[in-house]
Amino acid sequence: SISINRVSAFGTGGGMQPDLNRPKEPLEAFPLESLQMVGVLSQGKQSFAVVRADASLYRVKAGNYMGQNFGLITEVTENEIRLRELVQDPGGDWTERVSTLQLQETSK
Repeated sequence: SISINRVSAFGTGGGMQPDLNRPKEPLEAFPLESLQMVGVLSQGKQSFAVVRADASLYRVKAGNYMGQNFGLITEVTENEIRLRELVQDPGGDWTERVSTLQLQETSK
């Protein structure tokens, strides 16, 4: 499940906007709602989340991007991925919001 918290809005022409020149990462092709966090891996002090998109698995960490709203992964914990997304409001200004992608419990 995904939870979204609106964090802050910036007035007209606010300085915040996504880097449109940055190369897109593979998981940015998918809506956040279609992605599933299915596991966590640790290497040393670094935590990676395992994310399922369609039939493929991807390994992501803080600093990677996912979802279609310029979602920057800020933290990977054992239960969730935290992201900072940038979305445009109806007036065309960019607003930052925090989203989380929860670990999916497998029922077998």
